[in-house]
Amino acid sequence: MNRIMKKIILTEYKRLIYLIIIFVVSLFISALIFVLTGQGSMNSINYENISQLPLMTIFLKNFKRNIVYFISIICLTFIGQSKIINGLFGLISVYYGLSVIYLVKTINFDKIYFILTFTDYFVFFPILFYFTYISSVVSKYSKKSKKVETISCKFDIIMSSYIKLALLFLIMVSAYSLGYSYYISILSRLLVK
Repeated sequence: MNRIMKKIILTEYKRLIYLIIIFVVSLFISALIFVLTGQGSMNSINYENISQLPLMTIFLKNFKRNIVYFISIICLTFIGQSKIINGLFGLISVYYGLSVIYLVKTINFDKIYFILTFTDYFVFFPILFYFTYISSVVSKYSKKSKKVETISCKFDIIMSSYIKLALLFLIMVSAYSLGYSYYISILSRLLVK
């Protein structure tokens, strides 16, 4: 990340606060959805089925689930759609909130589920949050540059730095998906034995 990009990210703390507010509101919406839809009965997870899946199948499922959001955010950043980025982050946060509620409910009778999914909550989501913040900041500048021709040089520097950063995040998500797939595959096989 170059100097200009770092400076922009550090000075846009209002956008960080705004994303945190979106996240908190999304968690409240998650709780409301959970209460309104009825809590229902919790199904137990069949770890034997997971252990029989080939590693490549587990990886492809994880990779598809993880990469779609990042590619969407990158595309929205290039066209300067920070409001849509915030909305998409809100939707993901609602899903995250519902999955945390499910995690809390299952931890009473299935502690293994927590062991299988804790990295999504404590590793993957912070990466997703930080990338969304950076993309939201950059999208603001990509929208401005379309209107003003004189800042195009600065914009090119910001966008080239963003492309490098986005590629780094895509590599991180790919590595996380592969590592997480190995983790699930090994752990589910140990549980079946």
